[in-house]
Amino acid sequence: EKRGLCRVRLKHLLSFQTFTATINEVKASNRCNQIGVVEKRTHIQRKKMCGRLRGKTILLAIGALLTSAAATNNVGGGDGSGGLRRKRTTDKKQQQHRRLTEADGVDKELASRFFLPSKAQAELDEIDMRELLFQMNVEMNLDMSMSIIVTPAPTKAPTPAPTASTEAPSVSTMPTLTDCDNPGTCQNRLRDQIYAVSVRMGTTEALDDPNSPQSQARDWIVEECDAAIPIDPCTASQLILNEQRYGLAVMYFSLGGDSWNAGANPGQDAAAGPGQWMSALNYCEWGAEITGTGGAFKQLVCDDLGNVLNLNLQSNNMVGQIPPEIGVFFAMTSYISFFNAQSGPIPTTLGYILPLETFDVESNNLEGPLFQPEYAGPDGLKEITAFRASLNNFIGTIPAEIGQWTKIQNLWFADNQISGTIPSEIGSLTEMGAFLFYKNQISGTIPPEIGNLSKLTWIDCEENQIVGTLPEEFYSNTELEEVILKSNSISGSISSKVGDLSKLQTFWMSFNQLSGTIPTTFGNLANLGELELQSNRLTGGIPSEFGNMGQIDFISLESNLLTGNIPGQLFGTNLGGLRILYLNDNQLNGPIPNNYGSAPRLKDLWLSDNLLTGTLPIISEGEFLFLEELLINNNDITGIVDESVCLVRNNTIPGGQLGVFHADCQPPPNGGEPQIQCSCCTACFV
Repeated sequence: EKRGLCRVRLKHLLSFQTFTATINEVKASNRCNQIGVVEKRTHIQRKKMCGRLRGKTILLAIGALLTSAAATNNVGGGDGSGGLRRKRTTDKKQQQHRRLTEADGVDKELASRFFLPSKAQAELDEIDMRELLFQMNVEMNLDMSMSIIVTPAPTKAPTPAPTASTEAPSVSTMPTLTDCDNPGTCQNRLRDQIYAVSVRMGTTEALDDPNSPQSQARDWIVEECDAAIPIDPCTASQLILNEQRYGLAVMYFSLGGDSWNAGANPGQDAAAGPGQWMSALNYCEWGAEITGTGGAFKQLVCDDLGNVLNLNLQSNNMVGQIPPEIGVFFAMTSYISFFNAQSGPIPTTLGYILPLETFDVESNNLEGPLFQPEYAGPDGLKEITAFRASLNNFIGTIPAEIGQWTKIQNLWFADNQISGTIPSEIGSLTEMGAFLFYKNQISGTIPPEIGNLSKLTWIDCEENQIVGTLPEEFYSNTELEEVILKSNSISGSISSKVGDLSKLQTFWMSFNQLSGTIPTTFGNLANLGELELQSNRLTGGIPSEFGNMGQIDFISLESNLLTGNIPGQLFGTNLGGLRILYLNDNQLNGPIPNNYGSAPRLKDLWLSDNLLTGTLPIISEGEFLFLEELLINNNDITGIVDESVCLVRNNTIPGGQLGVFHADCQPPPNGGEPQIQCSCCTACFV
């Protein structure tokens, strides 16, 4: 029965009438705790007086607490679904339930809001349990004299004076208070609550392993019953916070907390001060103040109610697995833990954190499926805006359900082992600004729906297996600044619409199978800084309109089939920032432009392996001050290299920066004069 309970997926809730009718049994169960029930996992072996509770499955959806009641005969539905079914009741029973409800004033608004209407002998519809818990925990609109409050440290609950009464216990929506001064009672309550958490998180078996993070965390938190200011397991408002305290303790033990760079508390010293985990302080004070990537931040931030809001554990020497208990942080909006050594899969309980906006686990050793249905499926996360998982070992495909992440702005999973294709549903992510999935095994084509991403500024799919043409719709994303599509098998031509991308700063489409000519509309891209088109099958000439790209720094057109003359506009003063110009390994002809020395910051000029003719032009004093590499070999250039060029060699006085100078200055094998006479070349070719 315990294993059956672990498999219960909480698909159904008891009807409101059954809920109110079983309150007395709940109170009787609490009395059972008083007389010695030790742990939830031994709940079958009850005292004889508790035997009447068998056959009842009681679910109290208050906060994240599952009340400690017997769940025996009614676990698992007859349909094999493992869900909880509503008990069948006679008319007499229903009348009794109504009398109890009316007599004790159970809130009808609560009934209508959080419970389905009662229909005799009918199965309840499926209901999203996580949404229910989140609403009840966060809104706390229960009208049951229950509210979450933040206290600096757990406080001792008052001990009610014992009274004798022969009257039947009244219906209550709160667990019956027991003697919380009694450490045994405190420990039993905490064990019950931790067991209930483990049922929801799927980690009950770990509680039986004394070396597991869950068992270590349980033992640690149970010891707080004996603290100077003991933990409070009785006050309803404290129960949710106790769960999160336990969840943080599991994370500490699971991720090697004793060795963390910040927040470590070896030996779990209860007297440790703020900034150290596992102390007796309110866990909201555990977060250390850190200065790291992006500036100063706090490791752990709570909201006004004391719930964990943000966890930022970046670069913290964390080793181990992210535990499923991360799912208890139902109010968390941000989990950041990049640059660590986390391993194992992403817990599926991540899907329990409905308000989660940022999940950043880049640069770890995580593995397993990246997009799991519990958080990336139809009922997955809906508030997520940043999902960054690059530089890990994830596998799997991009599901079509990714289209439901309509608020996503950053979707990064580069350098993993993701395969499959890009689903057309990607076009639904209209808020996305950065889509990075380079170094994976993505195949297929880029869907035309990608043109719907009107806010996209950065796309990088380098080193995948993408084929087909770049759809015309792609150029509709006029906010694009970084386009990196290199090292794929993309074919077809570059559309003239590329000139519409006026904000473009980087355009890398090298190492593909592009054909056709280079559009002259590149000249419209006044902000373009880097243009990589090498190792394709481009034909035609180099557009003179390149001279309008005033911010250009890097141009690589090598290893294509380009023909015609080298336009002098490439060396004009308008391109004052140009440092790299690779035109080698084409079919360019004609002479080197006379103004080639006018490019003030040119560092590398590769013109080798073409059909260039004429002589190497003279340069004026003050030109080529930054030139480091000049390659003109394997052309038809003849004549004598002028002394003005040799004066910019790095071995002359005052000299320049030129350290690599290749030319056809080697005499032919059969004798005779070399094609070029050069006294300062560093390498000569025939």
